[in-house]
Amino acid sequence: MDGLGLTFDTIAERYDRVRPGYPAAVFDDVATLAGARAGTRVLEIGPGPGTATRALLARGWRVHAVEPGAALAGLAVANLAGQPFTVDVTRFDDWVPDRSYDMLFSATAYHWVAPEHRWRLAAGVLDPGGALALVTNRTVAGGNFNDIYQASADLHARHAPEVEFGLSPSAGEILAGVHAAADDIGAVWEVAEPKAGHSRAGASFTPPVIRSYEWETTYDTDDAAALLSTYSVYLGVPPERRTPLLTGIADIVRTDFGGVATRRYLAILAVAHRREPGQDRQA
Repeated sequence: MDGLGLTFDTIAERYDRVRPGYPAAVFDDVATLAGARAGTRVLEIGPGPGTATRALLARGWRVHAVEPGAALAGLAVANLAGQPFTVDVTRFDDWVPDRSYDMLFSATAYHWVAPEHRWRLAAGVLDPGGALALVTNRTVAGGNFNDIYQASADLHARHAPEVEFGLSPSAGEILAGVHAAADDIGAVWEVAEPKAGHSRAGASFTPPVIRSYEWETTYDTDDAAALLSTYSVYLGVPPERRTPLLTGIADIVRTDFGGVATRRYLAILAVAHRREPGQDRQA
């Protein structure tokens, strides 16, 4: 994770409050596709404040996490107190494992692991046949966030010309690219998570099974602006320009959209397995 990724740690409580979670069906499918059962040992990369971790623990899995943000890790420990959860405060790139795991899980965080290391590191911590389960949320067309973005184009040009926010694609556009890349989880993740960068998992992992889920959530005026303020593209804008930008967006939501912002998401899950020694790549 680079310095920009670590800025999430400066807004840990806000991140915990407004960032979206994931549909329950995601975790049902993780359990089925990974063959997970009570007691499964999960290594979670980048749990943040425990947004997805709660659902892992609810299924009786034991979770050890690697989280580079000390404030986020502390919040996760507080949120998950009394459950089989532990965390090391470090980057996965720098972490030294002392055991192997049944599953590596990461929710909207694995793109922060360096592309040149991420698949080797994943293979190195999994038992043969162990599952690699990655999930991310993408904003897609639907709801009114595209309209809010269009209405705030002048604000963005004035206060944050470096933000190329664009308009959200349709779920169908994203999924067409994801399924076209389905022979390698690295290729899938390059499409599913645009910040991931180019890298291939290669022979270490089986081709992934892919599932997708469209869903939406609604934010009030303050939370709509607060949500945007938790994304790296906005955190990278200096505060003296970020504040009037987000205030202006909140004003647009309040006056032009009745104080309601609806954001539609596409959650994408990909589950691959570490190949058994000698396993044929075409098997």
